[in-house]
Amino acid sequence: MIQHIEQQIKDLKILVNQMIREGIVTSVNAEKGRVRVKFPDTDGIVSKELPVLFQKTKDNKDFDMPDVDEQVVCIFLANGMEQGFVIGSPYSNEDKPPVTDPDKTHYEFKDGTWFEYDRKEHVFTGVIKGTMNLTATEGINITTSVINITGDIEQQGSIHATGTIIDDSGNTNHHVC
Repeated sequence: MIQHIEQQIKDLKILVNQMIREGIVTSVNAEKGRVRVKFPDTDGIVSKELPVLFQKTKDNKDFDMPDVDEQVVCIFLANGMEQGFVIGSPYSNEDKPPVTDPDKTHYEFKDGTWFEYDRKEHVFTGVIKGTMNLTATEGINITTSVINITGDIEQQGSIHATGTIIDDSGNTNHHVC
């Protein structure tokens, strides 16, 4: 009787170890939201395409696929490695978190672009390596005490000002106040 229970416990441990696995992404099928994963602890067995779990996929959607060669954690259903999901990517000694402040939400991209929100300081910060395009179908409203712009401004269309326009250089000579 005890041997039978010990065997059941041993079998259960094996099953649990097979249900949650770490592996390395070998290919990405972005159109389907799936990846194939190689499991180094199983002589390099590569999975079938596994769905990547996202926070939202119906009315609101998010999309952020793991990269090839990225370490991921997978969970499999009890019937083997045929049906499973990629549940995320852990940080490691090689790939450390880009920030360590729990009050910050941070996104960083391969090209050096990043943005973050600090909920404690109430500051949204970002650096874009390239161009930012913003389109609003009904307008953009900004309410603040001051906007500081460093760099040139190119304007197509009219400018309507309800306050004073000040030209410190003295080269705006065609406007009427």
